[in-house]
Amino acid sequence: MATKTMLPGEAEQLPMRYGGEPITPDEALGVSRRIARVQIAQGRTKVKVLDELPPADAPLVPWACRLPPRLLAFVRAKADMEGVTVTDVVTQALTAYANSTPGATVHYKAPRRSS
Repeated sequence: MATKTMLPGEAEQLPMRYGGEPITPDEALGVSRRIARVQIAQGRTKVKVLDELPPADAPLVPWACRLPPRLLAFVRAKADMEGVTVTDVVTQALTAYANSTPGATVHYKAPRRSS
């Protein structure tokens, strides 16, 4: 039987590398596999351990998080003003976060006002 090589983050938490390269696909898949195995061990039956990362255009998956209600009200109002969905906003913010170097703070630039 062939021994499968573990991906970075699959056996344990990734080491921090302040200012280093952004997360690699192997690291993302490794951590995903570790988290899935923990969830399965906790009795979650609908969790799958991925063989590969889903494609960038894979269907969206439901995901829940907790936000302060006041913040959510402001996010919904701004998204409404801009004609986008809160999913669009969260996707844009998390994409910027995931693509930045570890330890970085993501900043947004205000658009220039048209005259």
